[in-house]
Amino acid sequence: MDFFQDSNARFFILLLTAPLWLPVLKSLWEEINWMLRDEGGVFGQPPSDREREELQKPLSSAEDPLVEEPILTPFDRQRGVRTLGARPEAKTEEEPRGFARSGKIKQPTRFR
Repeated sequence: MDFFQDSNARFFILLLTAPLWLPVLKSLWEEINWMLRDEGGVFGQPPSDREREELQKPLSSAEDPLVEEPILTPFDRQRGVRTLGARPEAKTEEEPRGFARSGKIKQPTRFR
């Protein structure tokens, strides 16, 4: 454990792990600076009234990219269904599922 007691080794480990923690640190800095934009950021001067009004405007007039899309089953994709409302109605004459698939239930037989 003498390796970690040496200050040069500590700096070496810090430099080697920089690609892991530098992007996180940068994102935190940008987020904190953005949260304090009304006060001029972390080290900036407070904005004037006109600049503050511009900061209150929406950042973009573009459409919201977060759109809810339905999860389609493979059957829906095969039929080309795009929305949940356009799903085909369930037919009353559908083939039975499971053991009754043949249309008639077989009577159990005795084991011989």
